Amino acid sequence: MKSFKYFVLLVMIAGLFWSCGGTQSAADIALKDRQFGELKELVASKSYAIDVKTAHPMQTYAVTRVTNSLMRNTGNNSGRIDVAGNFINILEDEVEGGLAYYGEVRIANTLDPRDNGIIFKGEPLSYEVLEDEKKQTLKVEFDIKGNSMELFTIIMQLYPSKRASIIINSPNRNSIRYEGNLRAFDANVSSK
Repeated sequence: MKSFKYFVLLVMIAGLFWSCGGTQSAADIALKDRQFGELKELVASKSYAIDVKTAHPMQTYAVTRVTNSLMRNTGNNSGRIDVAGNFINILEDEVEGGLAYYGEVRIANTLDPRDNGIIFKGEPLSYEVLEDEKKQTLKVEFDIKGNSMELFTIIMQLYPSKRASIIINSPNRNSIRYEGNLRAFDANVSSK
């Protein structure tokens, strides 16, 4: 009788572990594969846009304190800033971007203090798409000169859910990360 209770308890525990298992159904796998295929097609078309929603500056402690005090009562903080309306457009061999910059500039390329954003338009110096089949993501990397002739290295991680994470590096300023949404480029939809 005692061994029967242990057996029932063991079966219940095994059933609990089995029901909590992380297996994916065939439909879930097919959906993810279809979404990843659509992502690859969109990026291969070289006709897509990223609507940037938030900026995540990589700042020093001193700048973080100043930024937090300036952004009090705005819904933003030094680690996450709403930048709706910022964009990156990729159309064939041309890349265009308009992004607000929050961070430390080490070498200023302009005398106008209002012109410290990351603004570029033109043909990138390099452009590469790297595919991670296991994680089902695409990484798009390119180098481009900004309007002030500053060189930017842009790394975009693109996900099948149409989410995009962008890191921008420059020898003249601290790195910054942006988050946004990927969509097909449409000339009638204004990103600016």
